[in-house]
Amino acid sequence: AELLRSAALGMTLLFFGSLVLISDPVRSILDMQLTLKPGTLLYKLWLFPPLDVYVDVYMFNYTNVEEFMSGRAAKLKIEEVGPYVYKEVLTNHNVTLNEANNTITYTPRREYIFEPKRSVGDPKVDYIRAPNIPLMGVTTLASDLSMFASLGLTAIFRQLKAKPMLNLTVHEYLWGYEDNLVQLAGKFVPSWIDFTSFGIMEKLFREGNESNVFNMYLPERRDRYGVKLPGQPRAYNVDSINQERGFRRWNYNEETNGTMCNRIWGSHDGTLFPLDMNENDEFLLYRRTFCRRLHVKFNSSVNIGGIDGLRYDMQPNAFDSELGNSNSSCFCKNNRCLKKGVGSVSPCYYSMPLAITYPHFVHADPSLLEPFDGLVADEERFTSSIVLQPQLGAPMQGTHLRLQANQVVGKVSFNRDMNPFENMVLPLLWVDLNLDEYVWPLRFLVHGIKWAFPLIQWCAALAMLMAGVYQLCAALFLCLWPAHKSQFQKVEMPDRTIALQAISLGTKFRKPSVTTSIQQELEEQHQLLFG
Repeated sequence: AELLRSAALGMTLLFFGSLVLISDPVRSILDMQLTLKPGTLLYKLWLFPPLDVYVDVYMFNYTNVEEFMSGRAAKLKIEEVGPYVYKEVLTNHNVTLNEANNTITYTPRREYIFEPKRSVGDPKVDYIRAPNIPLMGVTTLASDLSMFASLGLTAIFRQLKAKPMLNLTVHEYLWGYEDNLVQLAGKFVPSWIDFTSFGIMEKLFREGNESNVFNMYLPERRDRYGVKLPGQPRAYNVDSINQERGFRRWNYNEETNGTMCNRIWGSHDGTLFPLDMNENDEFLLYRRTFCRRLHVKFNSSVNIGGIDGLRYDMQPNAFDSELGNSNSSCFCKNNRCLKKGVGSVSPCYYSMPLAITYPHFVHADPSLLEPFDGLVADEERFTSSIVLQPQLGAPMQGTHLRLQANQVVGKVSFNRDMNPFENMVLPLLWVDLNLDEYVWPLRFLVHGIKWAFPLIQWCAALAMLMAGVYQLCAALFLCLWPAHKSQFQKVEMPDRTIALQAISLGTKFRKPSVTTSIQQELEEQHQLLFG
């Protein structure tokens, strides 16, 4: 019975140890949990991402406005003030799985919470001098109007006491202030201007926050052998936003699927990426703030805080527009393109002449810097990159998306106050969207996926194999060297007593020396028989 038990246990341990090594159950469990389906680990993390995302805002304070407007100063002096830091809290709502086309529909919501410990001051107390965006925007849009219409607008501006530069708190300029011109426009064209206050961060980051409906592709389907089926979109690519697959105001055509210039589909929203990304990958990043897709290419493998990552950089020509280039020609309106490095975002913001660039006009036309004192185009400081954690497919520490919002001033007609700013691109602010280090549960998960879980699995499999071999060796030993009862018979207590008495009587007839020898032999036999 003992032989059979050892053999059976040994075979069982060998079987399960080999099965663990061959089937890799840890990988199977991770594949199941790291997919975007209800109840999985990734799904719970995606609904309420435990990432510390911060938006560092740097304001531009114009310090010599009167001197410049009067002609006493040839350049505008700009002072960079910041950062004013806001924590971005993302949650995903109204989630629907679409099995038919392997997509998921959801509404992302982002809230922004001021972080005083990370900021240089209180935005509700600190004042800045900055461009009057509504006034400059309307002036530029009205440049092609008739003389009488332009004079009428100028009269309205004077009646409203609208000035090219405003003196406001940082909070008002970012998140909204009451503006007479905006209120007036809202009364005359409510279908176009449906708000009464204006704030640049409110428009760039918050607007449409609870109404944008994303449709995103899930990981590619596989056959029964685990091979991806051909012809499927890449995992976590955006298919449409509000049921639109492209920018209609960038002349997107549904029938032709648009061009690289005006498509939305095929981009990533910046929250999830495929788990099989590598050094050969490049992708397109989309947020409404950009009003376009941004091309991102691999730069290097990095290790930040003990966690491996893949760094992808935004390209220097991300905001260029050229009539002869189908990838950027749609950004040119009326066959007119903005200067190199300046990307129009006006279709996404009420046709207001706003544009985005890299901070301090890095990678842009050098002439953009000429009207200003205080801007330094430091390429190393203002590089934009996203670092992906390959085990989770999520952004990690080291990610910095740095963008600058600008007011584009075109031709000015019949407005003396605005004449000094004609044909200028005025910087408003720049932001650094960045991530802090992972919280400890995420760090534990990353290290577990990379080496801890596979190591535990390998050790468990090895322990089972070694225990199985030991049990089989024990069974083999019992089979080859059985315990023969006939060799050493155990004697019961009564027989043992009789045997000893008989031996002791026999010794009386032997010589003393022989008696001693016999006694020694008896003792040895006694030890062998009875221990």
